[in-house]
Amino acid sequence: MRGLSEREMARIAHSFVRDSMLIGRRKGGKFESVRILYNATDPSCERMAFKIEEECWRVGAHTLLLTERCWRARRLYKITPEPSLREMSPFAEAIARRADVTIYLGEEDDSQWARGLSGKLKLTGPIRQKLHEILDRRKVRWAYFGWPVPGAARGYGCPVPRFRQIFFDSIRASFTHELRELCGYYRKALTGKDKVRITAADGTDLSFRIKGRPVLVDDGFISREDIERGDVGLNIPSGEIFVAPLETTAEGEIFFENVAIHGFGKVKGLRLKFHRGKIVDYDATRGKANFMNFLKANTGEKDRIAEFGVGCNPGAMYTGGSIIIDEKIFGTLHIAIGNNTGAYHGKNKASSHLDLIKDMRRGQFFVDGKLVMDRGKPVGHALTR
Repeated sequence: MRGLSEREMARIAHSFVRDSMLIGRRKGGKFESVRILYNATDPSCERMAFKIEEECWRVGAHTLLLTERCWRARRLYKITPEPSLREMSPFAEAIARRADVTIYLGEEDDSQWARGLSGKLKLTGPIRQKLHEILDRRKVRWAYFGWPVPGAARGYGCPVPRFRQIFFDSIRASFTHELRELCGYYRKALTGKDKVRITAADGTDLSFRIKGRPVLVDDGFISREDIERGDVGLNIPSGEIFVAPLETTAEGEIFFENVAIHGFGKVKGLRLKFHRGKIVDYDATRGKANFMNFLKANTGEKDRIAEFGVGCNPGAMYTGGSIIIDEKIFGTLHIAIGNNTGAYHGKNKASSHLDLIKDMRRGQFFVDGKLVMDRGKPVGHALTR
């Protein structure tokens, strides 16, 4: 297995801070404030966090380095009195109102850390939603920089060496010409269009409208033009195009073979039925209670369509639960439910955003009646494989 060397880490951190995130001076000449939150259960994740922080220092940014561990999050919810959970943390509010950039590094090291805590989590739902709104209003730039934390691999049922290899291959592919070409194909196919329809051999037949909504590209870089439009977030690994459907237009049903809900566990064979944009019925062959508990734990438009995305990363492969990888897989689509304000340019306000990945090797999608993807491949494109 080929991991990232110290030199590669330093090079990626340099490009990430200076080119991808454009960290430096803000308007008025003051240096920017950057919050970095990383999973401390993996030493290599910590080393990468240190590399990113050092690059921030080199451009003069002020940094706040914070750690997370899932067992600590679980402990917090178990022992904190309910009135305190309902109250906005003054520290969280201060960071939301002062930080210019937020970087999340790593994966959750326990994919089921929230089991049995739906009631407690729901108490914090309005607070989490309010923090989203503060960050969106201030156009705080953000990045979710995935990292192969061993605890996450074990939770997803993916061997740690394979998990790490998939992650590093996906990170390397994030800055390639092939990825940008694929993103460009799907962006052009959707820009200025209206009706999207997804069909598959498993009974999927879902349609929705996107007229007037910008088609966004996650290609590993936030440009000045992106910031001016309010497109202030990105993922590493990167490689998708996405759009916020008109929230009341989704009709029909869609089937997902495998779903991973961070904090709650896995769902097999999840079938969702939409009417006027909202989930009106759902079923699953296994893990239905995990999806139900997720809905119970969140507030707002948690069960309304929020996003349609197309995976474009040729280095990404299925991990069994790492959304930041799985939603980027070339030949997949994803639908999200929940929050889609801010960078998504949508109207849903919710305490959650759940991505659901669909393998399209037995499916098709159409835009205004034209076939755009057939069995996972872009129709008529030179990079079809």
